Amino acid sequence: MQEYTTHQEAGTARPEGARTPIRVALADDHTMFRKGIIGILSMSHRFDIVADAGNGQELVDKIAQLPVPPQVCLLDVNMPYMDGYKTIALLRMKYRNMKFLTLSMYDHEFAIIKMLRQGANGYLLKEEDPEVLMNAIEYVVDHDFYHSELTNRHLDTLRSGEESFRRIKLTPNEKTFLELCCTELIYKEIAQQMGLSVRTVESYRDEMFARLGVTTRTGLVIFALKNGLVDP
Repeated sequence: MQEYTTHQEAGTARPEGARTPIRVALADDHTMFRKGIIGILSMSHRFDIVADAGNGQELVDKIAQLPVPPQVCLLDVNMPYMDGYKTIALLRMKYRNMKFLTLSMYDHEFAIIKMLRQGANGYLLKEEDPEVLMNAIEYVVDHDFYHSELTNRHLDTLRSGEESFRRIKLTPNEKTFLELCCTELIYKEIAQQMGLSVRTVESYRDEMFARLGVTTRTGLVIFALKNGLVDP
C-alpha cells in the first residue's frame, strides 16, 4: 500500500481539541490531478488519505484491504475498468455509512442526476478551489449532502424545515413521474412509459417545479433524493 505523509510527519501538530482527521480515499485516472489532491489534503490536519487508485475497481480492492474503511470517497465520473457510477453502487452495498463526493470536469445534467441517484453526497467540478473541496468533505461527514455552487444553480429555493418536506403529498402519477425524472429518460420517453402525452408530462414538470421551488430537472432530482421523495 502506498505510504502517505501525515501532518504529524510533516511537522505540523494537530491543534488541541481538533476533530479526528477524516479518512479519505480517492479514485481518478488522471495521475497528476490525483497526486495534486493527495498533496493538498495531506498538508492539512483535517484529513488522512488512506487509499488512492486510478480506477474504481482498484479503489474497491484497496478499501477491502484496509482495517478501517474511509469515511469519504472522492470519485471521478469517467474512469477505465470501473467508472464512478459502478464504484458507488458497489461500495454502498458494503459500506452503508460511507460518503461519496463526485469530482468531474463536466456540468452535464444527466451525469449529475445519475451520480446522485447512485448515492453521491455531492457533485463538484474539478475547477473548484481546494478549500471548497476540503469544506465539502467535512460537510458531508456532518450533514450528509453538500450543495456546491454547481448543484445550487439547479435549485432556486429550498423549503426551510423538515416538517415542510413531510407535508408534501404526491399522487401515484406524480411519484412515478418523479422517479422517472431520476433516470436518463428524456421527457418524451417518460411520457411513453407513463402512457401519457408529452404535454401532460410537461405539466407535471411545471407543477412540480412550482411546488418544490426548483427551476431545472437536476434541481428536482436533488430535492427528491435529498428529502426521501424517491428511493436512491
